[in-house]
Amino acid sequence: MLEDLFGLPTVLTNDANAAALGEMTYGSARGMKDFITITLGTGVGSGIVANGQLIYGHDGFAGELGHVIVVPGGRLHPGTGARGSLESYASATGVTNTALELLEAHPDLESMLRNHSREEIDSKLIYEAAIKGDKLAIEIYEFTGKVLGEALANFVMFSSPEAIVLFGGLTQAGDLIMRPVREHMEANLLPIFQNKVKLLFSS
Repeated sequence: MLEDLFGLPTVLTNDANAAALGEMTYGSARGMKDFITITLGTGVGSGIVANGQLIYGHDGFAGELGHVIVVPGGRLHPGTGARGSLESYASATGVTNTALELLEAHPDLESMLRNHSREEIDSKLIYEAAIKGDKLAIEIYEFTGKVLGEALANFVMFSSPEAIVLFGGLTQAGDLIMRPVREHMEANLLPIFQNKVKLLFSS
């Protein structure tokens, strides 16, 4: 339909794979042949490029890193029924759920998040609290960064990418999330992989 409308060759792929192609063609991964893109939004998407080719697998569905199990028996993902997937922890939804869990688990811990109802708490509110020095909000980012960093270490040892390009709403938290991500990624890599992989933001 699009080809008929515009008279241009048209290819369809999912958003995270399209994002990887975009980064390789126009963005932070220009000139790279081996990299991974991770989209951190309401979910966690990914696109894997190896030897200059997007990895599709035998059926077109490869590269669903958001659904890799990172906490065995962990948090239930309502969309898939899986327990402990990366998306359940490292998405904006996951960050919100971590906040609600920590607020409940530590009723004695002061936090500006307590001034809001459960329904009002979202990743934007958590970020605003964290930059004001709210200890609970900072702990949420530390925990999220740990889970994501450990997962990225596994991804690095799988495909040895030159870089991991991160984008989506969560990256706007900057160092609040990136410092623990890098720390836990490097700590969980074999020495041959350490200090080699660039962590980049999408351009």
